[in-house]
Amino acid sequence: MKLLTKINKYYFIFLVFLAPGMIVADYYLVQYLVNREVNDILENECERIKFHLSEEGELPASNYLLGVMPAIGYIPAPERFGDTLIYEAYADKLIPYRTYECTVPAGAGTVRIALSHVLWEMNELIVWLSAITSLLILLLITALFFINQGIYNRAWKPFFRNLSELKHYDITKKNPVRLETSRINEFEALNEVVTTLMNQVEKDFQNLKEFNENISHEMQTPLAIIRNKMILLLESQNFNEKELQWVQAAYQEANKLSKIGKSLTLISRIENQEFTRLDSVDVRAMIDNIVSNMEEIIHFKKLEITAKLSPVKIKCDPVLANVLFSNLIKNAIQHNREGGYIQMVLSEEKFEIENTGEVLEIEPVQLLNRFQKGNPATDSPGLGLAINQKICEAYGFRLDYGHHEGKHKISLSF
Repeated sequence: MKLLTKINKYYFIFLVFLAPGMIVADYYLVQYLVNREVNDILENECERIKFHLSEEGELPASNYLLGVMPAIGYIPAPERFGDTLIYEAYADKLIPYRTYECTVPAGAGTVRIALSHVLWEMNELIVWLSAITSLLILLLITALFFINQGIYNRAWKPFFRNLSELKHYDITKKNPVRLETSRINEFEALNEVVTTLMNQVEKDFQNLKEFNENISHEMQTPLAIIRNKMILLLESQNFNEKELQWVQAAYQEANKLSKIGKSLTLISRIENQEFTRLDSVDVRAMIDNIVSNMEEIIHFKKLEITAKLSPVKIKCDPVLANVLFSNLIKNAIQHNREGGYIQMVLSEEKFEIENTGEVLEIEPVQLLNRFQKGNPATDSPGLGLAINQKICEAYGFRLDYGHHEGKHKISLSF
C-alpha cells in the first residue's frame, strides 16, 4: 500500500466517525444560538412593557404578548423560558413557540405577563444552517484531500525520483547514481545515508571480487603442483601398498579441493553478474555434444538413453549454458546405477531429464543448496546443482527436482 493511500485511509476512517458528531454538534450549536437570540428578543420586550407600564400606566401594543394574569402571592414568581405548541387556525396545525414569563409592576400591584415568539421559521433556519454548514465541511474536506495530494506529490517528488534511480542501480555495471537534491532536511539526510551505504557496498564488492580472483588463482597453482608431485609419487615403485593408498587418498583430496575452489569461484562470478554475454544457444546441439563426450562412461555403466529433443534456442551465455546442461547430464550418469536408464525430453518450454539411481536420504529441494549430497559417501562436493540454481536465478529459469522410489527427475523450465 502506498504511503498516501494509507494516510488517506486513516483520514477517511477518522472522518467517518468524526463527521456525524460534527454535524450533530453543529445542529445543537445553531439551535442554542437561535434560542439565545429569541430569549434576548423576549427579554427586551419584557423590559419595554415594564417601561411603558411605569411611565404610562397601561400595557403597550405588542406582537409577542401571549397573556396577562394577576400575580399570586407576595413573592414574585421567577422569570422562566419554555417551549410550547399553539394551534394556529390559518395553518390548521400546531406551531412551535418559545415562551417567556415575567412579573412586572402595574399600579399598586404586579401582573404576570406571558410573551411568545414563533419558532417555526427558526427551526427551518436551524435545519438549513446545519445543512449548509455540513456541506461546507464536506467541501472543505474534499478540497483538503486534493490539496494534500498535490502537496504530497510535489513534496515527495525528489524521493520518488531517487527511489526510481536506486531501483535501476546495478553494482556490477558501475553506473554512478545521481540522487536529486531537495530542500527537505529529512530527504537530504536520507540521501547522505544512502550515498554512504552505496560507497561502502561498492568498496566491499570490489574487495570481495578481488579476493575471489586472487584466492582462485593462488589456490590452483599450489594444487596443480601437489597433484603433479602426487602423480610422480604414484608412478614410483618405492611405496608399499598401505603407503600407496595414502598417496592416492591425498591425490584425490587435492583434486576435490581444486574442484571445490573452481565451483565456488564460478558461483561467485555468477552472483556478481560477470557473465553478461547473451547469445542464441542451440540447446539440442549442445545436449548432443555433451552426450557424445560422455559415451565411454555411458557404455561402461551400460546405461540406456532415450532422447526426444526438439530444436530449441535460448538466450544465455554459452559458457553458463554448457555448465548448466553438462551438470544435469553428468549427474544423471554419475549417480545412476549400472544398467539403468536416462530419459531426456526437450521442448520450447522446458528440458526434463529422468534417471534411475539410489534412494535419496534428504529432501530433493535441499540438493539445490551448496554442499548438499544425496549420498554422503560419494566424492562429489555437492556444488553442481547449486551452480545450476544460480544460473537459473540469473536468467529467470526454474529448476525443479522430483524423486520417487529411486527415480530422479529434474525439470528445467525456460
